[in-house]
Amino acid sequence: MIINKKDSIKFNLLDFIPALSGLIGKIALVSSFAYMWAIQLDISYPGFVFENVRLEIIIGGAITLIMALISHNTSPPGTLAPLVVLIPSMVSFGVHPLILSIQIGIFGIIFVKTKLFHKILDLAGNISKTSLALVFGISGTIFSLEKIADFFGSKLLPLIILILVLAIAFIVLHINKKSWLIIVAATVFSFVIPYIFGFRVIETIEYAAINFSPSYWWNDVWGIGFGLDFLTIIRTIPFALFAILLWAMDTVSVLAMIDESKGEEDKHNDIDIDKSFDVVSVRNLIGGVCGGSQTSSLWRSFLIPLYMVKRPLRFAAILLGTLCIIAGVTSEPIKYLSFPPLIWTILLFGIFLPFVITGIKSARKLQKPTDMIFIVAFTIVGVAISPIITWVCSIITEKAGMLIKKRA
Repeated sequence: MIINKKDSIKFNLLDFIPALSGLIGKIALVSSFAYMWAIQLDISYPGFVFENVRLEIIIGGAITLIMALISHNTSPPGTLAPLVVLIPSMVSFGVHPLILSIQIGIFGIIFVKTKLFHKILDLAGNISKTSLALVFGISGTIFSLEKIADFFGSKLLPLIILILVLAIAFIVLHINKKSWLIIVAATVFSFVIPYIFGFRVIETIEYAAINFSPSYWWNDVWGIGFGLDFLTIIRTIPFALFAILLWAMDTVSVLAMIDESKGEEDKHNDIDIDKSFDVVSVRNLIGGVCGGSQTSSLWRSFLIPLYMVKRPLRFAAILLGTLCIIAGVTSEPIKYLSFPPLIWTILLFGIFLPFVITGIKSARKLQKPTDMIFIVAFTIVGVAISPIITWVCSIITEKAGMLIKKRA
C-alpha cells in the first residue's frame, strides 16, 4: 500500500466507503462533544451543536484535503472519542475548552518532536494492543446500542429489526470477506427501517453563513470568553497531558486493527505517526482558536473502513476532505448524516465491532494461557472502570514478563 508521491491520483468507487464513513463518524463525534460542552456550560445559543459541527468539519476537511494533496502517508486528524466522557469532570475542575485545545496542540508538538510520544507508543506489546482493542470495541458497542435504544424509546420492534438485520448482514459479509459493505448496508437500512415505522429526519434546522471569528465564537456563541487567566491555565494542564496519553491508547488500538487487516507479506505501517500527530496538534490549535468543541486525534472512523477495503490512504483522504467541506458549507448533508440511527449503526458495525473482532483474533494468536487471562481481566477492568487502568496494568505486566525472561 505504499504510494509513490509522484503517482497520479486514481480514484476508485471503494474510496467513497471510508470517506463517507469518516464524514458520518465526524458528525457523530463532534455532535457528542458539542452537546456535552453545551450541557455542562449551560450554553443557550440556539443551534450551537449544529453550527459547531459545521465549523469543525470544514476545518478538519480543509486540513485533510491539503495534507492528502501534499503527503501520501499522513493520517487525517479526526476526533479523540474517549475524551468526551471527561467533559463533566473538566468543567467542574475549571477547565476552559479553548485553553485545553491550545495546550493539547502545544504539548502534542513537544511530545512528537522530542520522541516522547513514540516512547509511550513503544511501551505497548501484544497484551496492551489486544486489551485496548477489546476495551474500545466493547465500550463503543455498549455506548452505540444505548444511543440507538434511546432514539427508538419505547418502540422496541424497529430497534430489534434494525439491529437484527444489520447483525445478520455483518456476519454474512464478514464470512465472505466483504466487511466494508456493512457501511453501505447500515446507511440504507438505517433510513429505510425507521422510515417504515414513522421516524423521519428533522429538516427544520436553520443556519447562517459560517463564522470563523474567535471573538464571535468564544464571546457570543460559547459566552465564556477566552479563559486567559493563570488559574485556568494551570488547572487545564493535567487534562491536556492526559489527552496526549489518550492519543497513545487510541493509536495503539487503531494500529492493532491495521496490523490485523494486512497480510503477512505486508506488515509495514504506511502511516507516518509523527507527521500525523504534528497535523493533529496543529488541527487542535486551529480548531480551538476558531471556536471548535472537539479534541482531535487519528480519524478512526475513516482509517478502519479504509483498511477493510484495502485502498491507499491518500485517495480516500482527498475525497474525505472534499466531502467534509461540501457538507459544512452547504449544511444539507449534516441534517441527513446526523440522523441518529445512521450515526450509531455506522459506528457500531463499521468501527466498534471490527475492534472487538480484531481483539479476539489477536488474543487467539497468543501462545501463553496466562496472557489470555491477563487480557480478559484487563479488558473487564477497562470497560467497567477506565481504559487508563488497562493501559497501565498491561504495560506493567509486559515489562515484568520481559524482566523475568531476561533473568531466566
